[in-house]
Amino acid sequence: MPVNLLPSKKKDKYWLRLVATAIAFSLFGIGGLILRFVLFPPLKVIYRDTEVRKCKARLCIHNTFRLFIGFMHITGIYTYQFRDEQKLAKPGQLILANHPSLIDVVFLISRIPNANCIVKASLFRNPFMRGAVMTAGYIPNDDPEQIIELASKSLQKGESVVLFPEGTRSVPGQPFRFQRGAAYMALRSGVTPTLVTIRCNPPMLMKNIPWYSIPLSRPHFQFDVNESESFIQVKEKDETPQVAREVTQELKAFFTEECAA
Repeated sequence: MPVNLLPSKKKDKYWLRLVATAIAFSLFGIGGLILRFVLFPPLKVIYRDTEVRKCKARLCIHNTFRLFIGFMHITGIYTYQFRDEQKLAKPGQLILANHPSLIDVVFLISRIPNANCIVKASLFRNPFMRGAVMTAGYIPNDDPEQIIELASKSLQKGESVVLFPEGTRSVPGQPFRFQRGAAYMALRSGVTPTLVTIRCNPPMLMKNIPWYSIPLSRPHFQFDVNESESFIQVKEKDETPQVAREVTQELKAFFTEECAA
């Protein structure tokens, strides 16, 4: 999808973008309810096989998120660009990304038809999101060992797994604090990770910032899908704390350098 250039005005239709953002967040909640109570119940009747039903649910979420991303773009809330987006279509990838914004996962899943991901356990109790995360078979983040095991099995089945190694959104101006879960997933599954660098300028929907605190100028999201085979190898490596620590440091160094560029 073509995108506009970054806005040159300091105040780029601020109030229109604020209203559009409010509408977008309302639609997101309504969309979650529609998925749960309208679209997903028939899947349980039509597709008896659990795995098939999960794939159909994920495809539905993928298309819904793609519409949502398009709505926010068309209404002028932001502009965006993916570089090498086609690389995300390959099945069975462990997709690791930095996490500057609340809607990073929405962007990524909108580009991956059969994406599994690790989500907050609280979403399984959220009335808007419960139906989506359960039907799609997403992985709750309440048990570290279970997360690694379930994600590894998902990768071995040819599903792509989306994960933010920080475990939460980044704090601008502070160094990355990566957890080792991503390294253990890569080592256990033997899948070399696909790294996605996300930049948002000016920052939007950051950690501890309310949705209505939007920047004065229209933000631009940039997604760079990188080839990682040349510098992060996990095949035939032992799944030990030392190796996981080394892989985690490589990931941290990569994202620190890329995001500083």
